[in-house]
Amino acid sequence: MHAEATLDASLMSGVSSSQALVAAQLVRQATGGDLDAFEELLRRLQRRVYGFAYQHLRDVDEAHDLAQEIFVKLYRNLGRYDPERPFEPWFWKLAANTTINYRRKRVPVPAELSDETVDEAKTPRPHDPVLVQALAQLDPAYRLPILLHYYADLSLEQVGHSLNLSVPAIKSRLHRARAQLRNALAEAEEGSR
Repeated sequence: MHAEATLDASLMSGVSSSQALVAAQLVRQATGGDLDAFEELLRRLQRRVYGFAYQHLRDVDEAHDLAQEIFVKLYRNLGRYDPERPFEPWFWKLAANTTINYRRKRVPVPAELSDETVDEAKTPRPHDPVLVQALAQLDPAYRLPILLHYYADLSLEQVGHSLNLSVPAIKSRLHRARAQLRNALAEAEEGSR
């Protein structure tokens, strides 16, 4: 049954079935206390989690802190994972909840220490800064589905499961978020003329 659930999840997410089965085995071993399996699981998730955190916070150091907090939560909550269900949606739900809590308790950065003082060589530039700014202005209800779907590469079903929303609700939020992003980008373009 577990292998079938993993295979179904892998087909939905575009991950090969062998990768999904290896991930499921790593999770099973890590749940049993195998630290090497947990470390390998972290290595496999590390880039996507950091990218998710960076796109959400837009700060290199904060993104590292958030990614570390997500992995600590994973370690502490691994025993709660139901192996009969796909791992990725459960994990991204944990990551999304951790992100929400992290932002709530985050202390605002003083204006004089904002983005201008960050070392430009250290800051990843995966996208146009105008797009990154527009993403940051989105309400978290719209930002999280965008980040989970486009940056963490989760399917609509997995995003819905992660956020406890139906697929139509996720589609609606993605549609509204894209419309808000289009408007913000158009305003930025007109403002630069």
